[in-house]
Parts: sequence; structure tokens; C-alpha cells
Amino acid sequence: IRRPPRSTPKPSSAASDVYKRQLQHIRREGPISRIDLSRRTGLSPSTITNITRYLLGKGLISERKSQVTGGRGRRPVWLNFNPDGGRLIGLDIQAGLLSGAVTDLGGEVRQVEERPVEDPGAPSRVMEQAKDLLRSLEAKAGRRRCPLYGVGVSFPGVVDPKTGDCLFWAESGWKRVPLGRSLKDAVGVPVLLEEDVRAEALGEFWFGAGQGVSNLVLLKLDRGVGAGVVLEQRLYRGTNGLAGEIGHITVDPQGKRCSCGRIGCLETKASAPAVLERLREVLKEHPDSPLAREELSLEAFYRVAREGDKAAGEVLKQLIAFTKVALEMVVHAYDPDMIVLSGEVVEAEGADVLLGSVQLGDFPVEVGVDVKVSSFGRKRGIIGAAALVLHRLVVEN
Repeated sequence: IRRPPRSTPKPSSAASDVYKRQLQHIRREGPISRIDLSRRTGLSPSTITNITRYLLGKGLISERKSQVTGGRGRRPVWLNFNPDGGRLIGLDIQAGLLSGAVTDLGGEVRQVEERPVEDPGAPSRVMEQAKDLLRSLEAKAGRRRCPLYGVGVSFPGVVDPKTGDCLFWAESGWKRVPLGRSLKDAVGVPVLLEEDVRAEALGEFWFGAGQGVSNLVLLKLDRGVGAGVVLEQRLYRGTNGLAGEIGHITVDPQGKRCSCGRIGCLETKASAPAVLERLREVLKEHPDSPLAREELSLEAFYRVAREGDKAAGEVLKQLIAFTKVALEMVVHAYDPDMIVLSGEVVEAEGADVLLGSVQLGDFPVEVGVDVKVSSFGRKRGIIGAAALVLHRLVVEN
């Protein structure tokens, strides 16, 4: 495996945000010369030279001389983002499926591979399947043509940020599983593990709706409810790794017991399983609803709600209210530039009947937060996982 040059100096922690911003400038506005980059950003030519030297050394940008001579007889040198300067591998681990992809540095998926999880409750078997998939993707990464910078792993449980090991995965019953150490033994490049919603936030930050913003929160309404937080271009976990765990904030003290053991968590109101459970309860009082005669799904729920069904309308009204609560929690806690919504609840067919009705409330000051829906769909996990590697390379290296 051809690795990135070791002689390239690393940016300091204080400077890494500047490096990321310049890379984004070049990506959006290239081809662009160093002098134009200096004018656009306000940085001195010498600073721009140091930054571009680093980005060139990492293969993140390329340069070429113009065919046209400049005013002083010198041909300008144009800088371009270089998506083919390296490859990233993203692995998404879910209870029923392992998904992996090879992407370029722009997040474009080049190779995809999936494996059904045979027994999610058996950690050793899942890890062997994951390692086998990683080896297969490593072989497909085209490492002779460009370097493979690393592997990112998106995981639905609680991850130890120091080791990458699984501390807890409720859905599959995992506790204290050496996931990170196991996967790192499978390939010859760095392996980075992160909780899925945080990885997906970085996917939006680098490759999706959040390109160009500094503060972003991905709010995921799926089988669970959670948020991935990027503040000042850095992934924010909090002191104890609890940042973004809004799904376990109590919103109904008289409500149902959550999987975490608490009562009335937001997850018991705004997750996909909670919506369908509430629908089943309401249908007992409305046996004439069209939904009583078909298999329940979010798609069917949204379709019938649009048609004016009373039972579906009652459930939709509650879902609108708690989706608004979730958004307002995010605004008050993190004050982001953008909130990206993702997950089955907001991405299912017909979900515009929900999204079109959710309006943020009044705040003490004018809030200009932009709210968008992720466009990655089922690929959000693997793209987010790949983004972990690029983020480490540019911002946290």
C-alpha cells in the first residue's frame, strides 16, 4: 500500500480549521491561483503558500500551469481539488447489514459491497464478517494508482473514542466488545470508528448539505433519535461523550419507558418504531381507518394522513409537535448554522406531509438556522464513515 508522504509537515491544531477552509475554497472555486485565493480569503501569500504545500503533499489538491501567459510574462499556476488524490473506505455496521464502499476524496462512491449480518447478537461473528469485507474493499481500492488513506467505521452503539471499542450496543446486546482493536488488525491503514449519527454529520459537513458551514447538527429520526454535532468545524462529543443524545431527554414524564430505562424520552415519541406503535394504539379506536386493513409502514401512514384519515391525522399531529421539540432543542443547545434531518421518519416516501408542517417557534433573538433533509439515503452511513478519514486528515491530523 502506497502511503502519503511522511515528510509533509502537519498543521497545528489552531491552524487546521484554516486548512479545511482553504481546501473548501479550492474545491468550490477551482481552478484558482494562489494570489486569487489570498485575495478571497484575506490570508497572506506566504500563508497560502504554506497551506497549499501541505495540501499538495497530501494529494488533496493538484496544480497546473495556465496555457495563457500572465501580465508579467509568467504563466499563472492553477489549483484544483484532486478527488483522485487518494481513496477512502467507509464501513457502516447495522444489526442486519454490513455496507462498505471505496470513495474518492470528494465522497464519490467508486465501489460498494454489502454483506447480510448472520447473527447480530454474536460479536465475534460480526467482527469476522466485517474484517472480511474490509479486506475485500482494500483489494478493490486501486492502491497502486493512489494512496488509501484509511478506513472509517460508522457504528450504531456507544464507542470508546480512544480505542474505538464498543462500550454498549443495546439493539444487539453488545457490551465491552473490542471492535476497534479487531478491525485495526484486518487492514494495513488507520481505522477510525465513530457512532453512526456523528459519522453521518461529518458526511454532510464534507460531502453533503453542510459544505461551507462551520456549525452543523445532523438530527436523525430513525429507529432511535440522536444528533451529530459539528461546532467550529470539529466533531463535538462533550466531556463524557453525551453530546447529541437528545433522544434520551424526557419530554413526557407520564410517558412510556424507553429502551434506556428512563420514562418519556423523546425517542418514545419521534422514532420510527414509536410512530408505528402509536398508530397501532390509535387504530384500536378507529377500526374503519384504511390503515386497519393493510400492513403498517411510514409510507402508508403518510399517504393516508395526506388523504385526511382521522387516525393517521391524530398520530401525525403528535409527530409534528415532537419533531418541532427536537429541532428547538438543537437550536437552543448548539445554535448551529444548519440542521440536516435524516432517518426513516423524514426520508420515507410521503414525509413532506410532516416536513411541510413543522415550523420552528419563536426565539429570544432572530434565528437564521437553515433546515435541510439529507440527500444521501441509504448511503449516508458509508459516506459518513469515509468522511471520518478525510476529516482526520485535514482537520484533526
